[in-house]
Amino acid sequence: MGKGHRHQKNLKSEKAKVKLKTKTTKTKHLPKGLNVTDTSFKVKKILIRDQLKTQNETDIVSRRNLNIKELITRLHHYNSSVRLEAVKGLKDILSHHSSKILSSQLHSLLQSIAALSLDKEKSVRRDSLKALNLILKPVSNDQLEPFFDILISYLSCAMTHIDPNIKEDSLLFLDVLAENCGVLLARSSQKVLPNFMDMISKLRTESRLERQLTTTLNSKQTSIRWRINVLSRLGNILTSMISVNKCQQRQNNDFTYKSEEINVTNLTHVPLFRQNYLRIHQLNLTRGQEMNIQVGNGSDLEEMKKFTKVLMLLMIESWIEVAPKQNGTAQSNLVITNEASSLLNTIMKIMELLIEYVDIFEVELGKNTIGVWFNNNFRNMFEKSILENFPYCETKTFTKLKKRQDDFTPVYINAKCLEQNLAICHVYVWLSSKNFTNGNTHSAKDPALRVLQYMIERLEDWSSGDNFALLQLIRSVKCLLLRASKVWYHNKINLGSILRAMVNVQSKHAKKELRSQLFEVLTRIILDHDATELHSEVAFKEFIASLPNFLLKHSIHEDTLKMLNRVVLQYRKWIENSLRDKHEEIIENAKKIEIIGSDDEKRSRLSICNLFYFIDGQVYY
Repeated sequence: MGKGHRHQKNLKSEKAKVKLKTKTTKTKHLPKGLNVTDTSFKVKKILIRDQLKTQNETDIVSRRNLNIKELITRLHHYNSSVRLEAVKGLKDILSHHSSKILSSQLHSLLQSIAALSLDKEKSVRRDSLKALNLILKPVSNDQLEPFFDILISYLSCAMTHIDPNIKEDSLLFLDVLAENCGVLLARSSQKVLPNFMDMISKLRTESRLERQLTTTLNSKQTSIRWRINVLSRLGNILTSMISVNKCQQRQNNDFTYKSEEINVTNLTHVPLFRQNYLRIHQLNLTRGQEMNIQVGNGSDLEEMKKFTKVLMLLMIESWIEVAPKQNGTAQSNLVITNEASSLLNTIMKIMELLIEYVDIFEVELGKNTIGVWFNNNFRNMFEKSILENFPYCETKTFTKLKKRQDDFTPVYINAKCLEQNLAICHVYVWLSSKNFTNGNTHSAKDPALRVLQYMIERLEDWSSGDNFALLQLIRSVKCLLLRASKVWYHNKINLGSILRAMVNVQSKHAKKELRSQLFEVLTRIILDHDATELHSEVAFKEFIASLPNFLLKHSIHEDTLKMLNRVVLQYRKWIENSLRDKHEEIIENAKKIEIIGSDDEKRSRLSICNLFYFIDGQVYY
């Protein structure tokens, strides 16, 4: 009852409300023509999926049926997996059909592959460098030269990248270029070399060129290991630069003596002599600082000097960081870690390359002022930082394989840093050949005597396990005896002891390679007219007297025969008795001895008989 009453009451209230009236309007229709469908629309092409496309029978395709152009397009894809698959497809094609595609696609391939050296994904970067290696191997320098700036630009970007991972992989990029196109890399060295400094150091102030070493806190490598990697690649570029310069010098200076046919019908004179390339050099035996150094104003030379100065300072600072301090005043083998040994090896190799590069500049300019500049700037720091604790040895660990558990403790042994120590000897001897004394004569003799004693000990204790450093040993001995001997004798340091050691080892050592190398050095001493101090040594005279023994062997080289003929003319009084005693044996052996490298064997055998002209006055033709 209550609910129905309430409903009636609501209806009455609704009816009582005022109703508002609205105006009635007619229905509006659209204008004529607007109710028609417009068919003037645009269409796009329908993209067919790749696996449904048909390839030309002549196209070279990958395992996924993609040709070169499609793969190059995918190298720029936003998805790293697509880029990686495209690089792998290119590697597959290049490993089988490189010669067919490089002739037409070289530029686009280099541009696209080199750009991936800056990719954020490590796998893409590493595979792109492998593909780049496949591209560069069959391509000659002439074909690559127009596009080489592309590679250098991306290399510079990678070496200076803000991402440390990309910066680390830039060294691998550099390895690929050094292996396949070292000549072009050497020509572009001015664009690359400054980047090495930025990788291991930074400017102290923007207004000055002084640098300080940096650390790699956000890298998996230690700072020392990172510097070793950077400096080793720098050494590769310096090696390429030296090779290019040496090749250029050989082309500029024709020292070859070949027979030439000359048509004299229309000539008034015949050129019988060649141009003389000898130059006169002034040698300062004591004080190099007093010389007035006037170096050429060439831009290449000035840039080389600036770069060398910065590089030497950074290398010395790097070594000071890892070198342990010597306890006490007695000189002994300073023990260094494996990492320090690797750094020292890399630093010394670069120093040897730098002094070789200095020698090349001196030959080109005909002056020895650059070597004096190098000596005056870097000799003191070299002696105080590296030579002060010379020689070095390296600590190595190994575990004894025993049955008892107690015997598995690591054992520490000291391995001699043979290659590093011999390189230190070489650099010091080269520096001393420019000027020996630096202030006090007694203080200058001490490191020289230590270097000399070390070289003698290595000669006398040489073993077959040391042959990896044989070239380094011979390089040091050559520099001492053929380059610096006159300066050392002038400063009262006798070299007869090392000459005696060489003669003994050359005659008695079991290793044939070492004997032949030492014999070559002794031969050059014989032919060097300026080595008068060495010629007066007793050991040298004994070596001259032993030379006829070579004529009693089953074989002899033609160059040795020529040297013997010259020895008989120049040092007859030292070799005469030995030739007289073995006269009949040598003449008999001359009939059957094998002569290596002879163009006219009959003439060579007659030259052996002519060694005895002083006995009977007979000369054979």
